[in-house]
Amino acid sequence: MPKSKNQPAAAALDGRNSLLQFTVMVSGRSEPAEVMAYAVERGWLDADGNITPAGIELEKALADQSGTRSAFRNS
Repeated sequence: MPKSKNQPAAAALDGRNSLLQFTVMVSGRSEPAEVMAYAVERGWLDADGNITPAGIELEKALADQSGTRSAFRNS
């Protein structure tokens, strides 16, 4: 199957989306502008809304956790 030229852009968008979902969860904010501002303040996104190297590292750490379950859930 041939790789799309947009594959890196799509991967970056997926990473940005998961980062924004995480930001909503940790910030308690729901307005898109406030969520973006929170992520920018922490250096996860730049002023244009692009994922930064720190944001990429956070997204990778979040992705590594995606299959993990809490041993203390429902206890």
